[in-house]
This record gives sequence, C-alpha cells and structure tokens, in this order.
Amino acid sequence: MADARIHLGRKNASGDPGGTRSGKGTRLRLLQVASEQFAENGFRNTRTQDICQAAAANVAAVNYHFGGKEGLYKAVWDYAVDHAIEKSADVDLSTDQDREWLYHYLRVCVLSVFDTGISSLLRRLIANEINDPSPISGEVLSEHLAPRIQELEKRLRRMMGPYVTDFQVGCCILAIHSQFSAITINRSARRNLFKNDKPSPEEAERFTREICAFVMGGIRAIRGVPPAARRLRAPAKEPTPNAPAP
Repeated sequence: MADARIHLGRKNASGDPGGTRSGKGTRLRLLQVASEQFAENGFRNTRTQDICQAAAANVAAVNYHFGGKEGLYKAVWDYAVDHAIEKSADVDLSTDQDREWLYHYLRVCVLSVFDTGISSLLRRLIANEINDPSPISGEVLSEHLAPRIQELEKRLRRMMGPYVTDFQVGCCILAIHSQFSAITINRSARRNLFKNDKPSPEEAERFTREICAFVMGGIRAIRGVPPAARRLRAPAKEPTPNAPAP
C-alpha cells in the first residue's frame, strides 16, 4: 500500500510525497540534482521526471516542495546565489570608494569563472539564460542580477564623469562582462594565460588587477571629455597608387 501511495504521488504519513525519507532530505536531494541538471542542460532541456529519478523522489515531491518545475528552477537560482555569496564572503562590496568597489566586483567575477562544481553553478545558469532564455528569465535575472548591474552602473557613471551617455555606460558594462564570457568559453586562451586550465590564486589575483587596469584606462579616457570631442574621425583615405604602365 505504501508503494501505491508513493506511485500515485499522495502524501505519506509525514506529509511528504517523496517516500519514507524525511521531507528535508527529499527537498535537498531534489535541489542538488536539479541544480546540476539545470546548469548542464538549461531549463527547457531538463525534465522533471529525470530530476526525480536521479534524486530518488516522486514527481509529486516537486509540486509539494517547490510548486512545480518553475518553482524548483527559482529555488536553484536562490541556491546558486547563496553559494556564490558564501564563496566570495571575503570580498568587500560595501566600500564607498568606487575604484576599490570595481576591483572587488571584478574579483567576484573572476572567482565565478574559474571555480568548479557548486561554485560554478551561478555562472552556468546565467550562460544558459543568455543562450536560451527560460519562460521566467526576466523574473530570475531581475531578482538576482539586476541589483548588481544597477550598482555597477551607478558606480561607473560617477567614475566616467558628467558627460557620459547611457550608451557609453551600457558599452562599458558589456565590455566588462564580455571579458569574462570570453575566458569562460575559450579554454585555449586560458591555457595561454595560465599554466593550467584553472589559475592559481596568485594568477587569478594578477588577472583581476590587469582587467581592472584596462577598465580604469577606458574610464579615464572618457571622463570629463564632452561627447563632441570624443567623436572618432574616419581615417584619411590613402592616395590610390598609379596604375602600372601597360
């Protein structure tokens, strides 16, 4: 009879449809398995049935603990963000000094790129949302990433000066994150920069400093310069060489 109740997805005596194991244990197993499968396959290509089979849980347990696949996906994002915060606990993002804040922000990005396992979860979820947005992409990105991007935008505006345009700030944000996207997907570039596929702590620190120097160089080039003075002129055309004599 117990097996029949589990098969039908009805709650057992503890109220948990996951079977005889504790409700907390079932929820955690579902969360851990779903984290890896969503990060590996994306939202659309991950099936609830596969998650439950790998987690030794009934399909009804997903509805019971998370309210369905979308609720489970949101919980995975919370889980990933919690681990990212824990991993970067020594990084101070509370400073009022914009340049120092930018350095720490870049260091968090570097840590997320080169970490593996659970520490890489947030980066992989973000990459999936960029490549193949889920039905709730706007919701999860707005909740978990928008506050960080808004803070970055505010700091950049202060550093770039009174003449900066929205377009320039947007380009700067894109340029910052593109550097980490490139190093994430280009393993040969990582091997050229570092001795191994994953840099040592010293190499990661040096990489952060160099990226920060490049970003600050661009900011200094823009700061305090009116837009009209920054317009790039097309290079002068070189004279066409004389045609050879017949």
